[in-house]
Amino acid sequence: MTPTEHCQTELHVPNDARALGAVRGAIEHTSRHLGLAPEQEAALITSVEELVGEALGTLAAEESVTVRISEHPNRIEIDLERPGAGHGEWEAARHLVGIDRVEEKTGPVATRMKLVKFLPGAHPSHS
Repeated sequence: MTPTEHCQTELHVPNDARALGAVRGAIEHTSRHLGLAPEQEAALITSVEELVGEALGTLAAEESVTVRISEHPNRIEIDLERPGAGHGEWEAARHLVGIDRVEEKTGPVATRMKLVKFLPGAHPSHS
């Protein structure tokens, strides 16, 4: 993979806590591919699992959370999108460990959160 290539994995996580394993596996694959240290990988996974688990707990049985994991030369971006509107939907985001930047967007039918983890040696000004 050359530095200019961009890879994205998209998961539609059903309202079933057992599906968190797929999210964990996708983050493990991406973080290892990009050279994230094991302790940083673990913190990132824990934070994302907490957020997705919290979101699943508020959904109807047939709804799902969309998780997009994007590789960039200097960072990993994880987008979480859930049905429903309302600022501050993901309360746990205020207490995240292992995340360098959090952005939240609320629309009329969905709430979206972007989590950014910079790779070792990368600086936020280069994103």
